Amino acid sequence: MKRKIGIMILLLMLLCSCKKQEPEPGFDLGGKTYYNTVDNYGNENHSKLWFGKDGSFVLTDNFYDGYYDITGSWSLKEDVCTLDVETTGVGTFSTILFEVKDDETLILKTNLAGSVSGDTFSIHEVKGPTNDDSGKKDDTDKNEIPCTKIETLYNNYWAEEGTKSWHLDIKPVPENTTDKMTFKSNDESIVTIDENGNVTTGAIGKTTIDVVCGDQKITVGFETRADGPKSLTLDASSVAVMMGSKTAIKVKTDPEGMDTKLTFTSADSDIATVDKDGNVTGVFPGLTKITVKAENGVSTVCDVCVEGETVVFEMENNVSVNAGSGEKIPYKAYWIMCYDGSVTTTDITDDVEFHTAYTSALDIDGHGNVYAKGSIYETTDVPVYFSYSDGSMLYVESETFYVHVVK
Repeated sequence: MKRKIGIMILLLMLLCSCKKQEPEPGFDLGGKTYYNTVDNYGNENHSKLWFGKDGSFVLTDNFYDGYYDITGSWSLKEDVCTLDVETTGVGTFSTILFEVKDDETLILKTNLAGSVSGDTFSIHEVKGPTNDDSGKKDDTDKNEIPCTKIETLYNNYWAEEGTKSWHLDIKPVPENTTDKMTFKSNDESIVTIDENGNVTTGAIGKTTIDVVCGDQKITVGFETRADGPKSLTLDASSVAVMMGSKTAIKVKTDPEGMDTKLTFTSADSDIATVDKDGNVTGVFPGLTKITVKAENGVSTVCDVCVEGETVVFEMENNVSVNAGSGEKIPYKAYWIMCYDGSVTTTDITDDVEFHTAYTSALDIDGHGNVYAKGSIYETTDVPVYFSYSDGSMLYVESETFYVHVVK
């Protein structure tokens, strides 16, 4: 019996010794910035990646001669860091992957517009004087590195209201300076900035930010702009309205219900007008477009068809003809009709009727050609007007014109 108990104890000891060790704690990327300082073409200060402690990120990359930002949220599983992209300045990316080699080194696993797969992103930390175990200051303070310049990618920065933890692209020269760089907003109601240069926007407006490193100082402008929708959509891409009637353009924002000021503009106010609330009035048969625009520049276009029909007369007022000459008075008439998005124009010049009370001065033949008679004894202005009827539906009488008959 004692022997069996001894064997059982031995087996338990062997099992305990084979128990799997707990994994080491994961990497902590929050609050850190990683740099890809040289790309494959030798461009310095190529790109950088900042991880926010709130799970956000900003990846600034260099594509040819310009920088662009990619923003969104990040997550870490084992040694793979995944960037879930929400906005990007160039290209279309949904996710970007990095392999985490250690706390100081990331390997890009996705081809971007500037950086390519396999590029190394490393962290740069500024290390100042340290104390040894005896409490005495070591020789590090004898090797202080002063800041000689502060570099900024832009002289004026901007971000939409509601932006949080967005990083300014400002750095000291040299990057390993022992001087600490500080930031100060001159109007914290517009923008606040932390010790690492991460800004959070407030009220809409403009201010400046002072940046100091050692005895170097620069001031950059900053503007908080109105937030706005990503896109505008219409209930209908086209509307029809009868001449003389009204209809409304209905607009939706994405995200839906976003509070933003919209402006409405008609491409041809002779065909249709639109007020500040998007109410369209049909003025003349024809086709035009109404542009809807938000404060942040996002816009969409609505096609408008003004339905109806009308007659247009073209004639100069006070046209001169010589008495007795039989001259024709030049004029034209058109019947314009618009229905179902189609515009039809018909010449009815020879179908109008010409009227005047001064029949001794003017006459008209069966084709609508007007002649000046010779039975007048002095120069006179003769009032005339046209009328047209299609026999059933349309009857139009023009305004009065004057014909100058010269003796």
